[in-house]
Formats: sequence, C-alpha cells, structure tokens
Amino acid sequence: MSIGSTHRAAINAFNATAAKPQPVSDRTIRTAFLDQNVELPLRLSETDIGVVLDPHGCDVFTVDVNNERPDDEALAIALFIVECVNEAGGFSEEHLDA
Repeated sequence: MSIGSTHRAAINAFNATAAKPQPVSDRTIRTAFLDQNVELPLRLSETDIGVVLDPHGCDVFTVDVNNERPDDEALAIALFIVECVNEAGGFSEEHLDA
C-alpha cells in the first residue's frame, strides 16, 4: 500500500517539526492529527480489546488485529499508545477528569 502524496507531505512536515531541538507543541500534535481527520483525545473501546477510538467513537486504529497476542498485552499496548498520544496532545489524566 502506498501513502498518497498529501499524506506523505503531512508526515514529512510533522517529521521536520519533530526533528527540531525544541519540543513539539501540543497544538502541533493536535493539528497533525486533525489534518488526518482524527480528533484528540483518543480513548480505548469499552467493548473491543485493542481498539482505539476518537472522542466521537470512530475507529482510529487496532492493536493486534490478527489476535497474535494475549488480550491483556494488546490492551496494555493500546493503553500505552493512547496515554502517550493524549499527553503529547496536551491532554493529561487530570485534564480529562475535569
């Protein structure tokens, strides 16, 4: 599967920003996701192990789609990714609970 030129340009722009010595701002992270039609914060599906959703309940990605890992590993990996992305996007646990 090939990545389209507009998607490749977005990835290259994000990588160029991320390669700078200063930290990437949470606004840049949120914008990069919005450019791909993904709103933050991400969350885990309450019904499907390893499925990550946006705030509107749309699938963003699935960890271990082929069920090669035990459910607890797939869930942990999905949670780690969700927590990292949300934190990078400026959403901390305290912010989400408020």
